[in-house]
Amino acid sequence: MSGKKRRIARRRREALAHDRPPADRAAEIRRRRRRRVRPARIVLAMDRVWLVAETKARWSARAARDLEAAGIATFEPREEVELTSAQGRRRTARVPLLHRTVFVGLRDDDDLARVEGHPGIARVLFRDGRAVVIAPAVLQGFADAITGHGDRGSGGQKTGNEETGNEEAVRAVLFALGDGVRVTEGPLKALSGTVEGVDPARRRYRVALSLFGRETPVTLDEEQIERD
Repeated sequence: MSGKKRRIARRRREALAHDRPPADRAAEIRRRRRRRVRPARIVLAMDRVWLVAETKARWSARAARDLEAAGIATFEPREEVELTSAQGRRRTARVPLLHRTVFVGLRDDDDLARVEGHPGIARVLFRDGRAVVIAPAVLQGFADAITGHGDRGSGGQKTGNEETGNEEAVRAVLFALGDGVRVTEGPLKALSGTVEGVDPARRRYRVALSLFGRETPVTLDEEQIERD
């Protein structure tokens, strides 16, 4: 008998000895407790022109590192979560918040050429022939909204102005990203619409779809949509 099987058999004997049902190992492995962890504040360069770059699959983290090493400011939105295994071991993981998206802060056309020439960058987003530009203050508000950092009132409590500002920053960024969204899964598959809002913690998007001759807001998971 292997060591793994002996450990499982021992746990079953111990459970039966204490008049408890034996543990379902498969369920035990699947069970994980996720808890949001507040990361350090991300401070973005205010003197750069911030554009939106779409990366190739599984390239976002590497592309951001490469561009940073080349002197180009980048921001890849991620949330930090603490994962606890069934055995009590804890680790912190940084999970991407936006699918295949990196914000790049440029100084000149040479920086843009370097971004577009990176093998992991699929394209820089343009609309009506012009690059989608995110104001630095708006992008900073978006970063503060997803990391839990922002202006605070007395006593360390969030103010109403902060909550409103964070919501507006998130909406402003996603409006810029949301033109031409197509549903890829579920009963609404193949319908197109526009992203109108976001729930960063749950990674859900509110998309205005054309249904029955009018715009209807529908909440969709990140995996259910893609840019048109």
